[in-house]
This record gives sequence, C-alpha cells and structure tokens, in this order.
Amino acid sequence: MRYQTRKKIQKEWLSSPIAMLIYRILAILTTFSISRWLVYLFNLQFFHQLTLGQSFGLYFKGMRFDLSVIMALNLPLIIYYCFPSRKIINKIPQRIIDAIYIVSNGIAIFLNFMDIVCFHFFGKHITADFFKQLGHSEEFSWGILGQVVFDYWYLIVMFVLFLLVINVVTRHTRLREPIKETESRWLPRQAISLVLMLGLSFIAWRGGLQAKPISMETARQYTDSQNAPILLNTPFCLLNGQDAQLEAWNQFPDDPDFKAHKGLEANRFMVNDSLAADTIPANLVLIVMKSIGQEMIGYYNPAHRYQLTPFLDSLLAQSLTFDGRSNSRRSLEAFPALLASLPSLMNTSFISSPYANNDFDAFAQHLQKRGYNTIFIHGGDNGVMGYDTFSCRAGFKNYFGRTEYGDDSDYDGRWGIYDGPFMQYAALALNRLHGPFASAVYMLSSRYPYTVPNNFVFPEESYYWTGFEKTVYYTDHALRDFFVTASQMPWFHNTLFVITSDYSNSEHFQPEYSNVWGMYAIPVAFYWPEKIEARQCPEIAQQIDLGPSILSAMSINDTLFAFGRNLFDSLSDPAFISYYNLTYQYCDGHYLVQSDGENSFGIYKPQTDPLLTDNLIDRLQCPDIFEKLYRFLQEYNNRMINNKLYYKQDSITNPYDNETQERQ
Repeated sequence: MRYQTRKKIQKEWLSSPIAMLIYRILAILTTFSISRWLVYLFNLQFFHQLTLGQSFGLYFKGMRFDLSVIMALNLPLIIYYCFPSRKIINKIPQRIIDAIYIVSNGIAIFLNFMDIVCFHFFGKHITADFFKQLGHSEEFSWGILGQVVFDYWYLIVMFVLFLLVINVVTRHTRLREPIKETESRWLPRQAISLVLMLGLSFIAWRGGLQAKPISMETARQYTDSQNAPILLNTPFCLLNGQDAQLEAWNQFPDDPDFKAHKGLEANRFMVNDSLAADTIPANLVLIVMKSIGQEMIGYYNPAHRYQLTPFLDSLLAQSLTFDGRSNSRRSLEAFPALLASLPSLMNTSFISSPYANNDFDAFAQHLQKRGYNTIFIHGGDNGVMGYDTFSCRAGFKNYFGRTEYGDDSDYDGRWGIYDGPFMQYAALALNRLHGPFASAVYMLSSRYPYTVPNNFVFPEESYYWTGFEKTVYYTDHALRDFFVTASQMPWFHNTLFVITSDYSNSEHFQPEYSNVWGMYAIPVAFYWPEKIEARQCPEIAQQIDLGPSILSAMSINDTLFAFGRNLFDSLSDPAFISYYNLTYQYCDGHYLVQSDGENSFGIYKPQTDPLLTDNLIDRLQCPDIFEKLYRFLQEYNNRMINNKLYYKQDSITNPYDNETQERQ
C-alpha cells in the first residue's frame, strides 16, 4: 500500500466518529480518576501507612471502578457517536449531546471534589444517606456553605479547570467534516462499532466478565478496609451503596436473654457499699463533648503537641476512666448508641432508617419511671437533626435548646450558642430542677468551622494551633467553668457525672489515631468521688456500655435491654463493635477482627500494633471472636427487623408498650 494511501486511511480513521468517541472517553477517564485521586492526596492522614508505590498501584486499580461509572454516564454519547446515520454530523443534535456529556460528567467530577471535604470529616465516602439527611437537616445553612466555599476555594478553582479541560476536549472532538465514504462502507462500520462499543461498555460497567458485577465489597480484593476508599469514587458509592434494609440471620439459635441485663448491681469500682443504703436518689449529668477524641486529651495522649485540655486532664485524673470507643463516626449515629445502647451497624443511622419507629429500651426511660426529672440540653437550634424527638423517645421528657436560652447575642452564627455561656446556663437550669434529675448535655463548639467568641483569650503559644485545636481548648475552658458553677450547687456531691464524646476528632496529627482502630478512640469517664474510685482502667468501653453502666452505678436494678455491657460488673466481657466501609469490626480487648458479615479478612492486635500494619489473618485463627461478632450481628438484625429491642418474656409485657400505643 502506497504511503499517501496509508496516510489518507489514517487521517480518515483519526477523524472518524469512533476515534472521536475514544478521545472523549479517555479524557473523562483521566480527569475523573485524577479527581478521585485527590481524595487521597488531600486526606493523607488516613492513609499514612501506604508507600508511594502502593498508593499508585491502588490508583490504577481504581480505574476499574471509574470505568464502571463512566460507561454508565456516557451511554447516550456512545450510542450517538456509533449510530449508523449521517445525521449525527448535524449541528443541533451534536450540541445537545455535547451538553449531556459536559453536564453529566461534570456532576460526577463535582461529587468527587465534594467528597474531598466530606471525607476529611467522616473518614469515608458519602453515600445516598448523606443527601437524605442533608435534605432533612436544619443544620444545613447558606452560612455553612459559604464558609466551606471560603475555606476550600482552591478546590473550586481546580474543579473549574477540570471543566475547562472537558470543554476543550468537547470542542475538538465534534464531527465537523462531511463523511466522504460511501454509504455501503460507512454505515456497516458504524453498526459494527455500535455493537462492539455497547458490548465493551457492558463489560466495563460490570467491571469484567466475572459472575457478579463489581460492588463496593470488590475493593477489598485489592486492599484492606482502611485503604479501600482510594479505589472507590463517589458516584460509584452513591450508585452501589446498599440500602438500610437488614437481612434476617438464622446461623445461631435464638437467645431471648441476649443482652438482657437483669442484675445491674455494681460489684467493682465503688468506693463503699453506702450507695445501696442511700435514701436520696442520685442525680445524673451525662456530658457529651463534640468530636473530641483521645488524641486531643493530655490524660489519654500526653504526646500531643500541645496541652489543650488542662482542666479535663485534672478531672479525668479524679475519675474512673476507660479506653473509650465510639460506635460511629457521625453525631446522628452516635445518639442512639449514647442514649439507647444501639450501635450503628447499618449504612444509615437508626434515626433515619426504616426501623426508626421501633420500640427500644433506654436508661432514661427507667429513670423517668422512677420519678426522675429528665432533660436534654443542647445549644443548637431546637429540632435540629431530630435530637429533640429522639431524646424524648429515649426518656428525656424536657428539651432545652437555643430557643429556651433566649439570647442570640451568644449565637456563634453557625450551629448554636457558644459552649461558654451555654454551659453556665445548663448549670443554672439544673439547679432550678426539682430532684432527682437526669440530664444529657451536648456541647457543640468543637466542630467546623471552629469558631470561638471574639473576646476569648488564648495563650501566646496558640499562634501555631489549628482552628480545631483552638476550639478544643475553648471547650475545655467551658467545661471548667461549668464544673466551677456546678460545684457550688447543693446537688453536686450527689450527682454522677459521665464524660464522653459523640465521636472522635476528624483532624488527626498522629498516625495511631487515623486508622480504623484509633479513629474511634474517645474518652469515657465516671466522676463521682463520693461513690466511685478514681482509677484508669485499661479495659475498652464503648458508647453502648453507658446505659447499663449508669443504671448500675446509680443502683437502679431494673431489667434493661442494651447491646452493651455493665462496666461495673466484673463478670462482663469487654467488647467493641463498629461498621466502617462495609466492614464489621469486633474487638474483645485483645484482638480486633474484621469481616463483611460472611468472610473474615482481618485480625489485628491493637495493643502491640496500634498502626494496624500486621494482619494476622494468615497466621492466627480466632473462631471464638468471629462467632461473637456473628452472633451479635444476628441478634442485631433480627431484633431490628422484628421490633424486639427490649427485654420481653411471654408473661411479661414491655413496660413502654402503652407509651408506644399512645404515640401512635
């Protein structure tokens, strides 16, 4: 074949519709995969254990998931460019398909950019549940959106640059020149291209020729759950995220007494036995700090670069403390765990799940039945995130929020009343209550965008602190002032104070706190010097342990259903459970095991391997721990499905059935 002929054929092919289509697909694959990779680059604190070579390997393997989304989004483009008709070169239909190409792929890339910010706070990709909660959340405001735009303006600039690249590619891949080939040659070629591209697109969408299409679980074939987010893009997670419907299990015999705490007597950590003889009921104040984990607290982590919590450190030194663990990574998931001992083991929170109307047992319900004045105190807007509704269902009859505070001069402009003045209000409000009382106080200042009052004075060394570290320091001062005021109240010495957090901080400074073990580390402390000994107990304690432990410490010996354990009972076994990136985690205090509910793929020893770099799955078997995990999941799923989140015998009715019927 002559040189000129070959050049002509080559030119015709390079300007053909199939070539233009390939250019566009490659352009989107490149820009889309880079935007997915930015989630890793801007959140290196979560992937510190990866080498550069390993991270690049995961980047290219993640293109398998990128192609699945790209082929689904660009199906109209593929059909149009391969359609066997000369009308595809017409200007108007080309402009329409160009708009579809730019808008659909631009939205997909925007979601990846959006996840750069969200991943920093949640430690996982956003799913459909995020948008569901956002649409029903009073916490979302234009002020918060404006702050995000201001703080992350460079991401917007980068996103615009990505759109410009797509636009340039679009302009240079239009079918402008008339096709000179004869109908007899061109139309069959287009038809063959259409069949071939549709077949390849279907294979790419499935992720290969394997029996089942790829899913989020497929990412664990390449790496562990900690690094799986590098492979996954946000649109893929949105399209493939599982719903909140649970599946019934029948792997083990039903246990009607599972987690039914029939005897809540405390047999350890109590100073003396005088509590049982007290005639005056004790009060309760549960203080929930906002997103402050062990990493930020000097008592737990003296190695932190600054001392941010001097008062809290001194308070914990006078308290009974545990190695606390949260059961979630979001506040909406933490509340069922804190108030009703319900861990977050679904892709959505219990509050927004199909099981939200289930009856459940909660410690405040028992206290309210015993005549306690129960009150939930939170400086945010009344009704925000449904806290008022859920706290009422959990037994907190009254709710004090921003409306009851009544002075917006202390409003932070974003979330609610600053912790400093509001904690003073909380102390005075408790003093006005008739005893006995039980209160949960939820603090809010240590959250993005990390604002503190203008008149608050920081020490000189705070110049190098991050915004989050400054709010931690401010929260510590607010907590100190609360205890100074409360200590002057007549009820102070007859009150059990429980200090914890809703979840651990999202901003990490040390690698041992930025993995799937350390990111759940929170404080858990019981302060009541007159009744409970000050001691640093090394046992793990999770949020779902608080319910039975509070009743036990207060000598409320009712029968309580709770997925947690009684920390004051020496017969109870330490445990921790969580759900992260489609991975169930269970720890018995010695070994941390990981599973997707069917397959076991992780065994670690956090005490000697806090970075979780040594997976023992090929060298160690822990059938007893995995059995505990699966038995727990069976009871969790079946009780959720069958509305049995309380203890019930054939001859005993649920004491809250009447209240449920009245609500309905």
